[in-house]
Amino acid sequence: MTRWQDVADDLRTAILNGTYPPDSTIPKEEQLEARYDCSRTMIRRAVAQLTKEGLLRPVRKGGTYVQQHPARQRLTLDTGAYRDELGYFFAAATQPLRPLQPPTVTEGPCPPDLVALLGLETGASVVIRDRVMGDPGAGRAVQLATSYLPADLAAGTVLAEADTGPGGIYDRMEQDLGWGVLEWAGAISARAATPEETSLLGLAPGVPVLCVTRTTTATAGPTAGRVVEVNVTRRDASRFEVGYPIVRE
Repeated sequence: MTRWQDVADDLRTAILNGTYPPDSTIPKEEQLEARYDCSRTMIRRAVAQLTKEGLLRPVRKGGTYVQQHPARQRLTLDTGAYRDELGYFFAAATQPLRPLQPPTVTEGPCPPDLVALLGLETGASVVIRDRVMGDPGAGRAVQLATSYLPADLAAGTVLAEADTGPGGIYDRMEQDLGWGVLEWAGAISARAATPEETSLLGLAPGVPVLCVTRTTTATAGPTAGRVVEVNVTRRDASRFEVGYPIVRE
């Protein structure tokens, strides 16, 4: 390993064992230079690596702080599709969330990682519906939800409008467009946060997002058997964890 990696490893150990507790500052650059007998460039590379990992938080003219990590909130995802007065929702734990602002609707190329899920060609156009969800009382965003719908099905229809009416897009699909009783499947993953996600969710540097990707499949009409939507929700992976029951057979 290079010298900066040695420094990063030593500082990481000190952070994790509590030598430098949350919200404390690590020694200044010149002190670290003397301690590790290396250049300031090596120190800065080590600090940058730990910042990327979400362990440190540099503050301009204020030093470098150890990032505080609050206890994770358990997000229990079940396999149910439910209804309330607003329409379908998935997992009882997410039912209290509400949009904090009107949804934005745009059209653009399908993200490369969703092309296969939607059965589209690379570069194919999709209608993109973005929502920022949270507790209206607190006003803090806790979930970002984005729906991707094939443009050949959704463009020019009610699915491309900001206000899709009572029940949202799923009622429009089932009741108005004749796509049959919808079927859903989900998957859980994690990835690095985009700059926009970092800003909207207030993420600390280096913190990834917890992603739930849900596919919606039509069962009737010319779209029968086709995935008509992929919905991707993202949460702060440092604040939420996915829980599930373990049943003895």
